[in-house]
Amino acid sequence: MSIIDLERRLARIEAGRRTGAPAAILSDHPIDDVAGDLAAADAFANWQRWVAQGKATVSNGVLCLISPEMTGDEWAARFVTEH
Repeated sequence: MSIIDLERRLARIEAGRRTGAPAAILSDHPIDDVAGDLAAADAFANWQRWVAQGKATVSNGVLCLISPEMTGDEWAARFVTEH
C-alpha cells in the first residue's frame, strides 16, 4: 500500500466524519423539568465545554448528556424493591 492510497483512505474517513455543532440531544436521565430544559439549552449552546468537562459526548451529530454516577445507596434506593 502506497502513501497515496493511505492519504485517499484517510481523506475518505475524514469526509465521513461529522463536524460542527450537534443537531440532536440524548440523555440518560430525564431533562423535562424547567431546570432540565435550561440544562439542555446550555448544553446545546456550550457543547464543547460540556464535552471537555466530561458531562457529555458527541457521536454522529448527537450530544449525549451523561448524568453523575450514582452511589451504591442511591442505586439501591432507586432500583431495589422489597419482596
